[in-house]
Amino acid sequence: MRKLAFALSALVGALVCVSTLEAQESSDKPLSGRERYGGTPEEVAPYRDVEPGRRFFILPQIFRGPGRDDAPPPDLTRVVIGLIAPLSGPDAPCGTNMIHGAELAVAEANAEGGFGEKKLPFEIALRNEGARWGQAGDAMVDLVEDDGAWAIIGAYEDTNSHVMSRVVLKIQTPMVNTTGPDPTLTEHNVPWVLRNRPDDRQTAMLLLRKVFREQGHKRVVLFRANDRYGRTGVKEFMDAARRYGHPVPLEVRFDVKETDWAARIERLKAADADAIVMWGRPVPTGAALRALRDAGITLPCYGPDRLVDPRFLETAGKAAEGFTFTYPFDPRTGGQGWDAFRTAFKAKYGDEPLADAAFAYDGAKLIIAGLRESGLNRPRLLDAMTAKPTYEGVTGTVRFDITMNNVSKMTIGHVEKGRFVFGE
Repeated sequence: MRKLAFALSALVGALVCVSTLEAQESSDKPLSGRERYGGTPEEVAPYRDVEPGRRFFILPQIFRGPGRDDAPPPDLTRVVIGLIAPLSGPDAPCGTNMIHGAELAVAEANAEGGFGEKKLPFEIALRNEGARWGQAGDAMVDLVEDDGAWAIIGAYEDTNSHVMSRVVLKIQTPMVNTTGPDPTLTEHNVPWVLRNRPDDRQTAMLLLRKVFREQGHKRVVLFRANDRYGRTGVKEFMDAARRYGHPVPLEVRFDVKETDWAARIERLKAADADAIVMWGRPVPTGAALRALRDAGITLPCYGPDRLVDPRFLETAGKAAEGFTFTYPFDPRTGGQGWDAFRTAFKAKYGDEPLADAAFAYDGAKLIIAGLRESGLNRPRLLDAMTAKPTYEGVTGTVRFDITMNNVSKMTIGHVEKGRFVFGE
């Protein structure tokens, strides 16, 4: 039964993928029909030679329930957008970036006149997503019931986002995920969920092109964190590499607080690999990279965009030199309003905006624009936010697939002289 479930899951991912690697890299036209789901290139689509009895993810999920005629509550003094982010633990710096990005979008909207004829101010209501199972779902209910939030941004940890995607079915409130990369988040057929950043499927396809096609590697091993992010992150790369003709021969896991690297390093040395793909949070993965280099392993190393974090450079030190990473947009050019956003962010917070801040900013702007179009009505707000397959943000053109998941072009970069350098 477990094998059957796995096969069916893989088949679903193949049912509507008809692009190529080149199309995934450069297409600017709006997505439609079968092309809209996932952006998986045809040459690595699972079960691509099978004609299924039924295709999934062909039509968008539409909320068909009541509520579009409901009047807004009287005597409002503010218009609230909820934000659920990590306020403690290893992801707290990422949560801070999310908060700063959303705050900046709200400040700009209020400077433009706020909401409606009464010029009501937009406000961010904040909750900690926490580590306890279900805490983020409780926080979402509190934001809607106690604070009157019209839409929610969050969460960072994919486990929490999955819980929240079920909660929105009950509270019927739009949720924009701006940070979580798990490809399955928008596959639940929940019409209230959008994601405005590319996911790990897009990361895997970009790494696939870089590692195998451009660099010509043949035998690539995985070195990843033994946590949910590491486990789900490498899955798309492993599956696609196998279909591409280069199955991953070895997957080595490290604990997020690993101190004894000897056995893991010996396994990697014995693998006869020509490259290593790493996956995990910035600090433990930085420590793993340093352990590799200290042991004399000089193979090229690659990894996902969550490693583009100052803590990765601090932890890895000189070992980070030459490390190749993906990034969900190109910060050298950005999108519409990028220069103004970057300048305002640096002036207010003193740092360069990272992806978590930029996508939170874009997510908040998407909600604000939707509210101004729809009025204070959640079903109509959802209609406004999902009406178009593309929108322009500071991260560039966001292109939604049929599940309202961003499949926009990502970029790549490397570490040079202790800095993240973007571009091929």
